[in-house]
Amino acid sequence: MSTTLTVALLAVLTTVGLVAAVATDGAASLVLAVATVVVAGVLAVRLRSAPPGAAWAAALATGIVIVSAGIPATIVLTETGGRGSSAFAAQEEQPIDPSAELRRALAKAGDLLPGGADSVLSIDIDEQSTRVDVLDLAKGQRISANYSQSSDEWYDPSSTSTNDRADAAFRSADIVNLDVTAARRRVDDSARGLGVDLSRRSSSDGVVIARRSADKKLVATFDLTSRVKFETDQAGNLPDNLALAKVDGLLPAAERLLRSHGIDPAMPVLDELEYRVFAENASSVGSANPGTIDIRVTGSRNGTLKETVGRFPEIRLYDSSGTSSRAFALTAITAAGIEKARAELERRSAVPPIDAHAISLEVAGDTTSPGWMRGGLPPLLRLGLGPGSDDQAYFRPDGTFVKAAP
Repeated sequence: MSTTLTVALLAVLTTVGLVAAVATDGAASLVLAVATVVVAGVLAVRLRSAPPGAAWAAALATGIVIVSAGIPATIVLTETGGRGSSAFAAQEEQPIDPSAELRRALAKAGDLLPGGADSVLSIDIDEQSTRVDVLDLAKGQRISANYSQSSDEWYDPSSTSTNDRADAAFRSADIVNLDVTAARRRVDDSARGLGVDLSRRSSSDGVVIARRSADKKLVATFDLTSRVKFETDQAGNLPDNLALAKVDGLLPAAERLLRSHGIDPAMPVLDELEYRVFAENASSVGSANPGTIDIRVTGSRNGTLKETVGRFPEIRLYDSSGTSSRAFALTAITAAGIEKARAELERRSAVPPIDAHAISLEVAGDTTSPGWMRGGLPPLLRLGLGPGSDDQAYFRPDGTFVKAAP
């Protein structure tokens, strides 16, 4: 082999070997590094019999190739994910299987406490960890255990006192039909259909399976972003209320919500109604969350009925003998009146197109017109468009402008 060819091979093979060793992980990296040293050593030995100066030429050539080609190649490979091409790294990057994690958590619940799988308070699963809490009713304690995905082990359990009782717990049999992985796909598909940017979801945004504190309904709550959560029932079914995301779904959802709890939409029992479309830029009126309708009723039953897109209704009603002279019927509000008010506010405030349908709405008794204290007046609509507090006004139920909101 000629001296020139030996020098060229030494420079090229050394550079390629070093780049490959840096761009891989674990045993593969070690093997490549050793092989590079061996090959370089063999070629260097051959240069001992070469003319004087050949060794220096080989060292110079190798240095030039490493600086001009090896280092840039290493940077490109490591920045674009070259490191991690090993089987171990590929396995690390695979997302977890929520259903498998659920089985892991239920098995651990049985280890934490005799009968623990039938007294589960919550199971919290995300890409980083799995947590299970069980109720020790005899001691009034919550026993918790955490499994780490990175270390692949359960940490020692801990216990704290709790005021939760048997009605806060659920049994493993209650979620036997819950396929969390399939439910997650349905939730994600529904969220994308509503324009939710799932790229903003972090590795700590997972799913919590637990009974809700208000009504003890067993749900799986999926974190989509820091502000958006969807629920499924214990069989993995989403609520049928995605239409509530837009104002066209407001009145049908409100009527269904009232009727399903024995309230006639034509009866004047509404004390207040708040609504906001499912949009981040709709926030100027009321306190309702995006995609939420919140109704307060009075009369023979007082309380609230609340429903949010992607979540099951939350009902808080109790018997009462109170009345309100300013209560109104749901049927007093019409889709045509809301649209007329929206278009009028858009025109008056020169609302930009991006905010023209970002509606937030509050409907309540009229407390500004002459004689309002006698009651019997139609309600007023306080309607806002977009995020600005300046773009809101009061309207009659038929959409007639009354005045700008303060």
